[in-house]
Amino acid sequence: MSGRVIEAALDQQWVTQRRVGRQAWECKPTDALSLGDRVPFPLTAAHFGVEGQAREGYFIGAMLGDGGMTSCTPEFHGDPLDGAVGFMRDFAADHGCGVREIPQGSIVRLRFPFKAGQRNPITDCLRRFGVWGQRCHEKRLPDMQLSRDFWIGCLSGLVDTDGCVRERTNARGTQYGSAEFATVSPLLAMQVSDALLRLGVANRVRVNKRRQEQGRSVNGYAIVSRRPIQIVEISRAVALVRLAGLLHLRIGYKASRLKRLVRTVGHVAPARSEMHGYDESVALDRVKSIAAVGIRRVHGVMASTSGLFVVNGLVTAAGDHTGPQEPVIRY
Repeated sequence: MSGRVIEAALDQQWVTQRRVGRQAWECKPTDALSLGDRVPFPLTAAHFGVEGQAREGYFIGAMLGDGGMTSCTPEFHGDPLDGAVGFMRDFAADHGCGVREIPQGSIVRLRFPFKAGQRNPITDCLRRFGVWGQRCHEKRLPDMQLSRDFWIGCLSGLVDTDGCVRERTNARGTQYGSAEFATVSPLLAMQVSDALLRLGVANRVRVNKRRQEQGRSVNGYAIVSRRPIQIVEISRAVALVRLAGLLHLRIGYKASRLKRLVRTVGHVAPARSEMHGYDESVALDRVKSIAAVGIRRVHGVMASTSGLFVVNGLVTAAGDHTGPQEPVIRY
C-alpha cells in the first residue's frame, strides 16, 4: 500500500497480523501471504549522523526540487516574492557568492556566479553532498551520515519547491487533506519516504503514469518530462500533525495551508488497539499485489535477540538463505 516493493524467497518469514480471531501477530512465509495482509513498518529511527546543518539541508532540498545543477553555474527558479528565493539570496551571500537575477514571467531565475578562475563555493557545497550534476530522473539524496537537523531542513526545501498541501472535503462534509512531494526520480521518492519514516511520519508512494505534453499539468504538478511522476503522500491525521511540527516551510501559502490543515485534523487521535496504531512507533502496511519473478540468488541475515530486522522499511524475520538459487516472489 505504501508503494514499497520487496523480492523475497518463498519461505522467507514475515511478521503479519492474524486476520481471524484475536488479531495478534504471527509469522507467515512469503508464499503464504495473501492480498490484504498487514505487515508492520517501524517509525522514528533514533540514530542520525552529525554531518550537515539545517540551512545546508534546506539548500540541498530546494536545489533538488527547483535547482539547476548540470551547467557551469548553479541556478534556482522560484517566485521572487516568496521565502525560498529570499533564502537562496541569503545562502549565496553567506558563501561570498554573487546572485544574478533573470526575470522569467512570474518567476525569477537565480544564477550564482563566482570569481573567474576560482572554485565556486555554491558548486563546492553541492559537490560535498554529492548532488552536483544530477539530472531530473537521476536525482537522489546525499549518501552520508547526516544530522537530524539536516534531514528536516532538506525535507522542508523539497516540500517548498516540488511539494504541495491539499485541503479537501468529502461528500459528507468531512474535511481532510494531504501533504505531497512529486518527482520523476523513483529513487528520490523512496529516499524521501524513508527519511519521513525515520522522523515518525507515515506515508505512501504512488505512481502517476499519465503522460502529458510538456507544459500541461497532472494533479496540479507542472510536467516538464514524459516520465511517470512519483508522489510521496502524507495523509494520515497523526502524520500530518507530526510533519507540521518538523518542517520549516519558507513559502508562505504552503506554510499557512499546512497549519490550517493541522487545525482541521489535529483532533484525530491514533487508534489504540491491536488492529492498528497500538504503538506510536509502529504503523501497518498492506500487501497489494504478489507476483513470481523467477529464480534468483538469495542471501540471509542473522539477527538477534528477537530475530527480526527491517528491510526496505518493512519488518521481517531473519533466515538462513545464503548462496543457492531459489524461487523468488515480488510483492
